[in-house]
Amino acid sequence: MARATVGASSPPPDAGSTRETILRTAAQVFLAHGYQEASMDQIALESGMARRTLYNQFGSKKALFDATMAHMWEKMPLDSIIAASASVSPPEEVLHTIGLTIAAFWAPPEAVAFMRLIIWESSRTPELGDSFVDNGREPARHAVREYVRQLSLTPDFEIADPDLASTQFIYAIVGEVLLARLVAPSTTDLDEQRRDYVVREAVALFLARYRVHP
Repeated sequence: MARATVGASSPPPDAGSTRETILRTAAQVFLAHGYQEASMDQIALESGMARRTLYNQFGSKKALFDATMAHMWEKMPLDSIIAASASVSPPEEVLHTIGLTIAAFWAPPEAVAFMRLIIWESSRTPELGDSFVDNGREPARHAVREYVRQLSLTPDFEIADPDLASTQFIYAIVGEVLLARLVAPSTTDLDEQRRDYVVREAVALFLARYRVHP
């Protein structure tokens, strides 16, 4: 029978799984303690990683926070969703898909907690607000604006201000799914049935306002 080699080293951890573990742990620590009070030492301890590993991967707490925000926003890939559906689906279906993606992103309590964190910490650390915009909100909104601009160029829609029309559509959803829950004493997940209803109403409002009717 073959004997196990004494002192054989285990394979190194996968870089992707290491990064994922750090980002997931960092999100938990930032939410629990806030940006100012969270430390790289604490994140290293709770993730089971060496402190050097965190700095090798991210360089600083601010860079780790930026990466955490970017990782969170990856759950709302509006650009790829629009690219995959816009050429083959009617506008009402594309808008419904966009809306459901936005609603699903903000539905979990963790997403609401992150928004609370940004609002609270931005007064003391303004660059965190910049991270929120640069790493997710603006790219997501840009994708919606570009689609609405494309609609404005078709004879079926009359949209004089695509930027405003995009904002109206987004906030018809976000106002219900996110904003009302920011000040709620407790936050629970928003169920799929409610999200679908909110999105369908937002789509109906958009089409009633901007689609050209015979």
